[in-house]
This record gives sequence, C-alpha cells and structure tokens, in this order.
Amino acid sequence: MKKKILNKLLVITSLVIPSSFLVGCQTKMNNIIDDKSINDDKPINDNKEKNDPDINNQINNNEKNDIDNEKKDNLVSNSLSLADLRSISNKNEYPSYVNKFKKIDQEVLYSEIYDRSFSIKFGTKTKNGEFLSNGSGTGWLLDYHQYTNNPNKYKLFFATNLHVLGHFSNSLDDKLNEDLNYNDPSEDKVVGVAIGKSKLKPQSFQPIRNSETNAISQKNDWKIANYYTNSDELEKYDKSNSSLISTIKSEAISRPKIVFAAFDFMKEEVFGKYQEELKESALSYLKTKDLNDEYYKTTYEYYLKNDKYIPMMVDFGVFEFDIDLNKANDELKNWINKAILGLDSYLKRINETSILPNQDKNISKYMLTRDYVSALAKNDEENNLYNLENIYIGGYPADNNQVLFVKNNPTDRYEDANKKKFAFPQGSYENKIEFVNNLGIFLGTWKRVMAQWYGYHYNVNFSSLYYGASGSLVYNEFGQMIGIYDAVRSSVSSGDLLSYAGIAPLMQSHDIFDGNKNTTYAYNLIDGSDKKRYRKQKNSYRENLSKLYPNGFEDNNKKTKLFDKGY
Repeated sequence: MKKKILNKLLVITSLVIPSSFLVGCQTKMNNIIDDKSINDDKPINDNKEKNDPDINNQINNNEKNDIDNEKKDNLVSNSLSLADLRSISNKNEYPSYVNKFKKIDQEVLYSEIYDRSFSIKFGTKTKNGEFLSNGSGTGWLLDYHQYTNNPNKYKLFFATNLHVLGHFSNSLDDKLNEDLNYNDPSEDKVVGVAIGKSKLKPQSFQPIRNSETNAISQKNDWKIANYYTNSDELEKYDKSNSSLISTIKSEAISRPKIVFAAFDFMKEEVFGKYQEELKESALSYLKTKDLNDEYYKTTYEYYLKNDKYIPMMVDFGVFEFDIDLNKANDELKNWINKAILGLDSYLKRINETSILPNQDKNISKYMLTRDYVSALAKNDEENNLYNLENIYIGGYPADNNQVLFVKNNPTDRYEDANKKKFAFPQGSYENKIEFVNNLGIFLGTWKRVMAQWYGYHYNVNFSSLYYGASGSLVYNEFGQMIGIYDAVRSSVSSGDLLSYAGIAPLMQSHDIFDGNKNTTYAYNLIDGSDKKRYRKQKNSYRENLSKLYPNGFEDNNKKTKLFDKGY
C-alpha cells in the first residue's frame, strides 16, 4: 500500500518556516533568544520532492515484489511493511467493531486533563550570570512517587515538549549529562521552575463557539493569576517584567531536573545512513548565521569540535521536582492534590474498563500498546482502531500576554460543515524518512543540533490551540492518553481552534518498513525496557529512572504510580 504523504503541516521548529506551515506552540521567549526562534525563510533540508513519480513507481514495484533477503533481515516478529497495511476507503468512519468500546463523557475527560495540566516556565542562569526566563508552555502530571518517610512529600514527573525545555540546561551532574547526552555546551544551567493554573476551574466543559473562545476564558477567570516557583530570581524577574501575573516563591518546591528527553533515544545504527545529508544541512545552515552571535557560535563550535553524530528527536521530555505539601499554601496544595487525584482517576478508569481499543493491559496498564499506523495491519485483530472521531486537548495558550486555559472542539466542530469529519482521519500522519529523506534540522534545545523528527507525526483537526499550549496532554474519546500536542499552523490566530495542529504519539508498536530502503523502528517514550519489542531503543522515561536513581529515591524506594512494582 502506498501512503499519501501529507504536506499540510510541518512540526515545530526553531527555524523559520512559511506562514502557512506549523511552528512550535510554546509562547515566545521574553529574552534575547526570542528572535532565534522564528526568523528564517524555509525549513532546512526540505528540498526533496514528496511526490516524485520515479520514487513512487519504485515504491509500487517494491510492494508488488518480494522483499529481498537484505530487507527481510530488517523484519522481526513485530515488523510490518507498508504493503502489509490495509487500504481504508472512508477515512472518516469507524470500523463496525467500534461499538464494543465505551466512549467516555467529555466532561470527565476535560476535567481530568484540567486537573493534571499546568502552565509551566523555567529560569536559567548563563555562565556569565545573566538570568533568562522562557515563555510559558504546558506540562502535565505523568507520574509521581509518594515518599514513604513523609506522606505529604512527592516527587512529581511532568511531561512537556522538548522545545519547551529548550533552556532547561545542565540540570544533572556532569557525568549523567554526558552519559545521557543531555549536556548544553553553553554551560547554562536551569535553576527554577514555575507552575500555574487558571484562577478558577471551568464548571462545565461544554463546547464554546470558536469566535468566543478567549473572551469566555477571560470572562470566567480561566486565566493564570499565580505561578509558584522554587527560585527567588524567577520571582524577581517576573515581578519586574509582568503586571498581569504574580510569581510566588514557595519553599515547598525543589530545584527541577531532567529525567528523559526524546533526543538520542534510539541506537546510532538506526540513523547512520542519514548522517551525511544531515551534516551538510546543518553546516550549510549554520554558515549562513552570524557566528559571532553567542547562540550560534556555541552550537557551531561544539558541533565542529566533536564532529557529532546527529540524532533524531521527538518533541517530548519529562522533568521532575519534589514538593512538600507541608510547606505549601492552600492554593498550591489544592493544585497538586487535584493533579494526583486526576492521574489516579485516569488509572482507575483504565483498570476498570474491560475492553479498550489499541491497548493490551497485559502489556501496559496505563497507555496504548498498538499505535494507529500499525493497527492497519491486514491480519490485525478487531481490538484496534486506526482513526479517531474525537480527541480531547486542554492547555494554556496566551492571548495578549495573558495565559488562559483553553480546550479544543468548539461548537463549530459539531455543525453540518464539520460534524462528519474525524479529528484524526485514517492516514492523517507524516513520517520524515518514509520513501525519501525529508528530515529537517532542529536547533531549539540546549544549543544542540538535532534531526526532526523520528516516527509518525499525527495531524489533527479542530485543535489549533495557540502558542503556550505546547506540551498539552491528548486523550482519545475512550479516555486513553495517546500523545502530546506539539504544533500549530503559524498563520493561526489566538482563539481560532478550527485549523490543523499536530501531536506526537507516545509510542509505535511495530517496526514499519516502507518497501524501499527505510525502516521506522518501534519505540515507547514512557517504557522502552522490553527490548524484544523495542530492540533499537536506547532509553526511555522508565529506563532513565534506573540510571538517575539506581538505588531508589531518597527513601530507597523505587515505586511510582505508573510502576507500582518498581521501575
């Protein structure tokens, strides 16, 4: 089967892209790094013709013929070829067996997303002593550890986009930074985290007319009033730079640390054949820049000095901090308790639901075990879906420097013009190494050269939350978390939810061979420890916990909410 390559969307980038394409959806930085974010004319390495007839004919011929012995060597028991995937005639229609799955009321889903989600920002010190604070993004409670020696103290694990963590630099000791390849050569160091929520929680999550999205949020006080931080400097910085919000120092919050970044998480052998083109693209791009500028100078010198292999990335990362609720005020304590209950509620619902699409609970009790591309396999059982009528996203975009809680799916989504369209139609995805090398260069995190992006990226409808919503949690209508929101068209206006957007899935269950030369190998960003399934993956959130805390946390305990038998 030949998959149509979508070119409507382009995932986040710190490079400039035409206004009709996607860019990252973090709020713009309020320091000198801001103008590095979006200032080029086109994406790097985008000179491949996506619909080259010679390439397509070659693919068709390969799919009609047997795969040669060399290509067979690429395939294992959980491997697929695109030729193994079904062709779906109506991409906006569920298969008949969807009726066996229970849909969850949107009020339940949005309430849970709200409770687990926060507006987040960070403070970073440069080696020269300058203090930087990034614009805000959205993060959500992925996991937590409750200390056995202090039941009111928790280690919280928040998920967000890798580009939101762009200045979350050098939070680990030198050896761990080096071992995990998370070092920022500029020697910047993250010193602070701030978390905030809207002043009031929506009493109802019913759809709002698209044109009224931001006005309703403002009117109902679904806007940020307070952030809480561990950092005196971040508190002072915000006090001198914003009159709309208050950032409050709290002794309850510890200094943050990175746990996992979806950067260099696959084995080098996976991307070896792409390196020459990537290096040429990176050098060509960097040489167009003012290399006296400290930002580009650092990246360029580090790259040349080390002749670095360029790994691919997925726009996902996990950071952590401790919180002692004995030291928190009532507002902060309430936020954290509700977030913990939100995650507990999610896991309880999943556990009590007998049949879930795309999830074998013998493999994972908390997330999908079959992605929406692999689910197209011709011999696939009738427990898996390949499209979604509705998805649910809630996050904290900004409108005129005011950060608001906003959700997707306005009333317009249910009107005649849109009601038959699926949020995620079958085939609405893109892969940068399928058929041709269409990889781009990403420089937006830790002054490192990365290739974007790895795996399949999902393009979705009715979900174009504005800048600041980067990192938002994404549920399907069956109440399962399926990915992280990471991209929106740069032409979208604040409050317009009817355009296209993008999400990065949390896993891919099968190695998928394109019938030509390229295999996209299976991965799981949360738990890639099963090397029979994820044989080309180096690390994941769970695996990194073992590296950061080989003997357990401070209380010598290795249990978290997701890994109740220990990581």
